[in-house]
Amino acid sequence: APSVQIERGLLQHRAPLGLPQPAALEVLLKQSLKAFAQDVLHSKWYGKEREAVSYYAFGQLVPLCKAGSPLYHPAQIAIEGRLPGSALNTKKEVCKDLVIWPTPGGNCWDAERKSKHFPLAVMEWKASGEEYSEYDIKHLVVLTTGCPGMLGLMVTFKVLEKNVFRVAHILNGEVQYDWLVVR
Repeated sequence: APSVQIERGLLQHRAPLGLPQPAALEVLLKQSLKAFAQDVLHSKWYGKEREAVSYYAFGQLVPLCKAGSPLYHPAQIAIEGRLPGSALNTKKEVCKDLVIWPTPGGNCWDAERKSKHFPLAVMEWKASGEEYSEYDIKHLVVLTTGCPGMLGLMVTFKVLEKNVFRVAHILNGEVQYDWLVVR
């Protein structure tokens, strides 16, 4: 199976640009996910995974864009954003539910049109169950291990039952299950 070599040191190239550390982005994402969870769990809202991702992106993330923030422009957000694949799949690139790039219009492509660049954060969503997708967790572990400092989040909730909204946090290959739990 073909694999894409992860471009190590990408985040070190970001540092001179004055871009945020993962912790600043984590605070913003936790706050916005909590607000989203409270909204969808305690309202009549219904939608499937793609609608949930869109509702979250435009309803929670875009309003938080501001100068000096890790998320300073709406064009940093990509739905179904493409990034380099990993050893867990045979594709050169993979699409992730929601991706946050360091700059507006950011993407995986380099000047030679090769998939090399990684985002600040990658989010995988499941709106059909309360359990984490172990495949998605493993994929986020591989991605965040190969690109230190890139944040991975696995969001899961069962939209029909609306009992619990859970988020696993993956950074540098380390998984923290139930980083956020909203009931």
